[in-house]
Amino acid sequence: MKKIIYLLLLIIFLTGCDVKYDLVITDKEKIKETIYVYIDNKIINNNSMTIDEYLDYYSNLYLQQSGYKDLKIDTKKGDDISYFIAKRNYKSLDDYISSYTFKNMFNSANIERVGKYVSFTTSKNAYLENIKNDELISEQSKYKSFTVSIKFYNKLVGHNADEVDEKNNIYTWNVNETSNKDYIYFKFGPELRYDVIIKDYIINNLTSLIIIGILILIIIVISLKLALKIKKNNEI
Repeated sequence: MKKIIYLLLLIIFLTGCDVKYDLVITDKEKIKETIYVYIDNKIINNNSMTIDEYLDYYSNLYLQQSGYKDLKIDTKKGDDISYFIAKRNYKSLDDYISSYTFKNMFNSANIERVGKYVSFTTSKNAYLENIKNDELISEQSKYKSFTVSIKFYNKLVGHNADEVDEKNNIYTWNVNETSNKDYIYFKFGPELRYDVIIKDYIINNLTSLIIIGILILIIIVISLKLALKIKKNNEI
């Protein structure tokens, strides 16, 4: 079963595409996963299906596998590039590293908890091996690039990321032909980035907050009108 799922990953992802892999690790170690797979329409057109048929077919095929039934997959057809967006949430780091998605990327990871500090180290990145393999994989079957970006709600005290966005607390690992790192490492402690947490809460609940704000404004306006009316009646 695992082999079948891995082959499906190869069918969908190994098409000269760019993969962007985003995670959000909350203060309670819950994981929000988003995978973007960008594919050149010229590559899709080499198949016997139209772009819409291609996106629908592989989305449905992916969701038929037991390990991926809880994924939420959206597709988007562009003028030059089309892409898949797959999302899923995990209860904890331990839950995440036992998932099919993670195991196909790194196979395993070591999580160490010492006091209030948590360190996370993956095994070798399978995608790096794909990108650098010139003998066994055809040019069409190779990834162009693979990017892992992780947003943390906790402050990191150690990492081996290639890029750091301090403002949003996002750490990025770039996997391409010039990459030397074949694993991901990070360590965080109990200190929280409340600015990042609040910003995410506002973005994720923007519609609800706008509605609540409008209702509060209406209540304030009505209250002021009533107060003015009562004041005028009392003056009479």
